[in-house]
Amino acid sequence: MTPNVPAALRAQVSGGDRALRRDLFTFYLFRLLATSYLFIPIFMLFQAERGLTFFDRLALGGIYSAVIVLVEVPTGVFADRFGRRRSMLLGALAMIGSCLIALQARDFATFAIAEALGALSIALCSGADSAYLYDLLAAHDRAHEYSKRESAASAWHLIGSAIAFAGGGWLASYDLALPYLVTAAVAALAAVVACVMREDRPATRTSESATFPAFGRQTLSALAVVARNGRLAWIVGYSAVVFVLLRATIYVYQPYLEERGLATGEIGVLFAGVYLIAALVAYRTHSLRARFGDDALLWTLLGVLAISFVGLAGAGSGPWMLALLVVQAAANGIYSPLTKPLLNREISDSSKRAAVLSVESMVRRAAMGMFAPLVGLCGESDVMLLCGLVGLGGMVVLGLVRMRGVSTSAPVDPAP
Repeated sequence: MTPNVPAALRAQVSGGDRALRRDLFTFYLFRLLATSYLFIPIFMLFQAERGLTFFDRLALGGIYSAVIVLVEVPTGVFADRFGRRRSMLLGALAMIGSCLIALQARDFATFAIAEALGALSIALCSGADSAYLYDLLAAHDRAHEYSKRESAASAWHLIGSAIAFAGGGWLASYDLALPYLVTAAVAALAAVVACVMREDRPATRTSESATFPAFGRQTLSALAVVARNGRLAWIVGYSAVVFVLLRATIYVYQPYLEERGLATGEIGVLFAGVYLIAALVAYRTHSLRARFGDDALLWTLLGVLAISFVGLAGAGSGPWMLALLVVQAAANGIYSPLTKPLLNREISDSSKRAAVLSVESMVRRAAMGMFAPLVGLCGESDVMLLCGLVGLGGMVVLGLVRMRGVSTSAPVDPAP
């Protein structure tokens, strides 16, 4: 599909390849900084230290997902109407607020406020960042490079996460609160980078675009785009299943690894190693798509991920556990640069791109919101097996839908 890039964005692009390299660098740097959350390897331990039970901590995950479901598509509409760069800037600022509130939290209600702000941060950035990249390339008549550039952007994001996790684990060995403080500082740097990124705000807007009824209509329009496109709806469903499993690792790794005798610093290093592997795989995903095809990667990714959880349920703390963690790291690396090009390929109207991508994010966050409390009720001992069963069950349902004729196959841009 040929993207309908706003003329205003094309008019801002000048300088040829040199300008594009500069724009891509600032975008990649934002991706690296904006999601470098140093607290990820230890937040479950931090919340436990502040008095929250295992169920409380998983309930916060449900609240986090519920907030994203509520604001995801409206923030996507905001990004389409007022600029993706502006939305990303506000997302970085919201993360600063989330971290500072979490630092002071000592009860469930205060943690819930911090989680809500964190969810708003993610919603403001997700969809907006991918739409920004796609339209930036299209404005340079390089939309065919999106898959390659998304793989690179995902690698930057994962490298940032790896560095953050190693640093967060080290800081937590001194004080579990320090990773939150440093994350706020990193988010401030992301906000500075967003300020120097190329402006993509539409040149003209009607006064109606800022009204609540208009936001409502645009939200419904984005939902309708997904509902009318069988391929797009299937990819959204697939993304939700895989996302639930990958997101669950953030919650289950910490108690799982602590039970096997790892200290906070060691957990941080292990998280960093997992994400470094994911970054390497993400960078090569474009080539993997060209070599094996999307269908093969889609089914292999979900099947292997589900089976790896079943394996971890019975694994000890030796090489078998590490091998399965490497498998899950590879799955994490493939996920985003595999699904985002498939999603963007189905969106022909770039004026709705961020909103439609936000529908996908809303669906997968809603799935996680329903799954997180279930994990909390299941308890720490059986959670790995539960994740495996959910993955295998999702694979069956998606396969049955595919048997009804929905296809995701399409040519992949040749590897460079």
